[in-house]
Amino acid sequence: MQGKQHSQFPIKVFFIVEEKEEVSQAAFAVPKRNFKSAVDRNRVKRLLREAYRHNKQPIVEINGKKFVMLFLFLGKIKPQYAQLEKAMVKLLKKLRDENN
Repeated sequence: MQGKQHSQFPIKVFFIVEEKEEVSQAAFAVPKRNFKSAVDRNRVKRLLREAYRHNKQPIVEINGKKFVMLFLFLGKIKPQYAQLEKAMVKLLKKLRDENN
């Protein structure tokens, strides 16, 4: 199976569609190259998880399809939550529209 990707700065999502999975799975990554401090990397991952948790509804309702996703943070400076949430909403809508 071939994976796909979408990007909406500062987030890129890699995903595959898996009908066998019980629930959609999501992982979050922040490169050490961009944030040397583990505290900063963990903070960005917490913000990404929160943005996903609040906005995952569009992909939950897709007719039985489940996704395995990796959200990669591309930015080099610490983001504001509003910026991440806006990008996350756009990415999840792209994912939904492509897989309907």
